[in-house]
Amino acid sequence: MKKSKPLQDEAGAYRYALWLLGRRPYSTGGLLEKFRIRSLPDAIAQTVIEKLTVKKFLNDKNYAESLVHFKIGQNWGPSKIRTALYQKKVPREIIDQTMKSTYSSEGEAQQALELLERQKQRFLRKKEKVKGQRSKQAFGFLVRKGYSLSAARLAVNRVFSYNSDLLNEE
Repeated sequence: MKKSKPLQDEAGAYRYALWLLGRRPYSTGGLLEKFRIRSLPDAIAQTVIEKLTVKKFLNDKNYAESLVHFKIGQNWGPSKIRTALYQKKVPREIIDQTMKSTYSSEGEAQQALELLERQKQRFLRKKEKVKGQRSKQAFGFLVRKGYSLSAARLAVNRVFSYNSDLLNEE
């Protein structure tokens, strides 16, 4: 793998940042990480970040909101989205603010319920070898998608309780 060329001046760093932002959105922390990889001094990096923020090319709040809405479209739950935002180096305050405005506990439970309703046939296809196996699989599915334990439990109980098509046909 070839080593990336170090950045030396502010103009080169600004061009590099615009090139990166033209390819995909970045958070401030993600862009700073790219600058560190290219050995750009912190003072120049901060100056470039400020210029980009003033010109509205870089906005962590908008970046976080768009990432959250995109991941909701992929059926991700709140904890998995929060982890993705941390990995993208979005500031913690913005993550908390965005997640608070997007999710409520009732909304999370409703979203988990809707997802499980759509995926229900996936779990009903397989014959249950052990009593409660479908419920465990569905619960694990929702938790891996990033839903809280309480929301996953509530959705599994509503979808798989007192359901006549869950009876094992002999």
